[in-house]
Amino acid sequence: MSISKASDPKPPPVIGKMGPYTVFVTPTPTPEPAGPVLDSRAEVAPPPVRPPPHRFGNAVASRPLVDRGSVLAFFKNAATKLQNAQSSLDSHMARWLGLDQSRYQWALENYYDNQRSEKEGKKNKMSNKLQGV
Repeated sequence: MSISKASDPKPPPVIGKMGPYTVFVTPTPTPEPAGPVLDSRAEVAPPPVRPPPHRFGNAVASRPLVDRGSVLAFFKNAATKLQNAQSSLDSHMARWLGLDQSRYQWALENYYDNQRSEKEGKKNKMSNKLQGV
């Protein structure tokens, strides 16, 4: 009477502790994979080296306008940099002088309201002149 391990797919139970109790844990049998088993140790051939994709378009067109010698682009770039510098300087000076605090908000609102009313007044004068003609 010999015991055949091939005929018994269940693994033997394991004795373990769960708190103050001794328990017998019967592990579930591991299922056999249905498909072919791939050996992870097998060498995999690296993919073939491919050339880079073709670049469409003209490489000269991707350069900035200043590099192509456009004088208009040069001055536009200079004006943009100057405006950015002035904006940065304005915000730094306002913060340094404390003008960005809420206690001066009323002055800013009055200024913008006056500017808006002056523009509307000029429009009304122009419309009155046109109606009088």
